[in-house]
Amino acid sequence: MDGLEEELRRWEEVSRAGGPLEKHRSQVDAVLALLGVGVADARARLADGRGDDVPGRVLDLYHVWGFYRSRLMLRRVRSYRRYLDVADELAWECYHRVPDLPGSRPKEPPLTGFGRAASPRAHRRGSAYHDLLPRGGVHTREGREAAARLPFPVVDVPWYFGSHLPALLTVAHETAHHVDDDCGLGDEIRRRVAAAGLPPDRAVHWERWAGEAFADVCAAVLCGPAYAAVLAELLDAEREADERDFDGPHPPPAVRVRLAGAASRAAGHPAAREDPDADHETGAVAAALLEGGWSGLHGESLAGLLAPARPPGAADAAEGARRLLAGGPSRCSSATGVVAAAALAFQRDPAAYDRQGAGERAVAEVLRLRSAGSRAAGPPDAAAEAARRRAHTAAGGAVLAALDAATGPDDVIPPWADRFGD
Repeated sequence: MDGLEEELRRWEEVSRAGGPLEKHRSQVDAVLALLGVGVADARARLADGRGDDVPGRVLDLYHVWGFYRSRLMLRRVRSYRRYLDVADELAWECYHRVPDLPGSRPKEPPLTGFGRAASPRAHRRGSAYHDLLPRGGVHTREGREAAARLPFPVVDVPWYFGSHLPALLTVAHETAHHVDDDCGLGDEIRRRVAAAGLPPDRAVHWERWAGEAFADVCAAVLCGPAYAAVLAELLDAEREADERDFDGPHPPPAVRVRLAGAASRAAGHPAAREDPDADHETGAVAAALLEGGWSGLHGESLAGLLAPARPPGAADAAEGARRLLAGGPSRCSSATGVVAAAALAFQRDPAAYDRQGAGERAVAEVLRLRSAGSRAAGPPDAAAEAARRRAHTAAGGAVLAALDAATGPDDVIPPWADRFGD
């Protein structure tokens, strides 16, 4: 118990102002509040003689903490930290207006990390995440339910994204799912897509694809035509696909690429060109999602939420790509702009991109653009802080409730059990 508490104190210290993880203060605070409930309960059990099951509980608390520790720890290793810092900036630029919207809004932004899956994944706030924990590390029967309520959104990307900067633009797509979740936009998204005027036989497909279409449109508005280029590369969009095989939530790859292109053009990105393969269907869906304000965003449009005006003198992504290939900085004004410029540079001339070290120079440029301090919206709000802490404490209570479901000595699995089987 002393070791766990001391470790949590150390992580609290490095997340304070001026510390190496100051950008993650709200996320670290959320985890500490969640685990603090379990730590206090274990201390109380030890104090009043109910300590028989404390060893298993402490091991489970360590195991749940390990989910967060592994993501934070990589930010202390330079070779991983740089790409994760860029990914965090991309997620923040997509999400940062959400906490500013009127009403009670979450303040913890998404935390990015590397995951075992072959494609990016968004894990929503409040979702169970025990399936993401390493197997065999839970020592009470119900301990696997301890990871019952994720206190902030998480975006995981494949490990190979850490060596290919353009692929990180997909973080914008995953973060858009968190905008959807945290703002409760699902019904409004479906209504807008249904009102796009598509034939009934096509509307039924888009109703199923609505959430993914929203995320692709948001990413295209934020990142411009570079997002469509990255999508085409990662999805092998040139491959012929029978749409009847796509009965899941995603449109076929080529349809997604056309939708992203239509959205970047509708949002007015300078580098967005007319596409000879453009079709009425994807244009109608993009327009339905982009036109006018959203009630779930308090009247804000997607373009207003995601695409701030470029400062005078700042390069657009296409100009930035030319600069990167020439060996200079992109001179784009945002993390998203710099990474978009790198993606267009790679698409234009992969050999020159590698020869000029464009990816590493773009990473360095993004890190120079970062502002100091933690990621938070507006001045501190005592009432909102108190409500958020209550929510995280309630999540800690869910951890305890799950562990309390393992009652009696027969329900505790000794730590050595996995070595010898049942």
